[in-house]
Amino acid sequence: MSEVGKSLYNFYGYVTDGVYKDLEDLKTSPKPAKYPVDGVFNRTNTVWVGDIKYKDISGPNGVPDGVIDEYDRTNIGSPMPKFTFGWTNTFRYKNFDLSLFINGSYGNKVMNYMSINLSNMKSSWTNQLSSVKNRARLVPIDADKAAAAGANWYDDITNITVANPGTSIPRITTGDPNDNDRISDRYVENGSYIRLKNITLGYTFPKRMIKKFGLENVRIYTNIQNLLTITGYDGYDPEVGASTADSKGYTYGVDNGRYPSPTVYSFGLNVSF
Repeated sequence: MSEVGKSLYNFYGYVTDGVYKDLEDLKTSPKPAKYPVDGVFNRTNTVWVGDIKYKDISGPNGVPDGVIDEYDRTNIGSPMPKFTFGWTNTFRYKNFDLSLFINGSYGNKVMNYMSINLSNMKSSWTNQLSSVKNRARLVPIDADKAAAAGANWYDDITNITVANPGTSIPRITTGDPNDNDRISDRYVENGSYIRLKNITLGYTFPKRMIKKFGLENVRIYTNIQNLLTITGYDGYDPEVGASTADSKGYTYGVDNGRYPSPTVYSFGLNVSF
């Protein structure tokens, strides 16, 4: 969303606030859309312990209203960097030359859109990222408490808690009634990076060695592109840029599976007669 007076192309969505740790946390937190009106919770149809908790940012009147709905969407990051930079130089020692080109970006965010399907745990047929191993793990509060007839301990919301309450990844649920994979700051990451974009190492043969062959100059070299990238971004490549799927060019910094910049090795020979 682009708004007057603010950065262009801001990401727009919900702000997460951890996961619901137990029934008491559900009752005392802002109510999501799937909060049961009658107070009867169901792990497949209503919000449940281990689901993502979202912050109550606003309401119809512009102030928090205790309800999680579309009014709570807000700016969750800008794909525009605070600055970009580049540095290039050539070092020479006797007949050797070494050229470096380093570039980078600072202060921009990247929407790791590809990770939504790869971390929502909604299908047994879709591979998931290793990060889901840190999902909310539900355990019984009282392991000795008898479950109701035809039910299991994990169906009793009064006897469930999250074993790892510090996690930001929700429970497994194929139905996902709470829309845990909605657009939120869960998927917005720091896109800052520094990259060794190009490095070339060459050697020029002494003229006394080549003049007997009728040659003026001979230089061999090796070149490597995109050799090293330092970044905190979890996706393939933080250098996302504009979306090719948006013909108007209004979408920046959305990684929907963009092919990463390849590392290219090349060798060459320059000869002058």
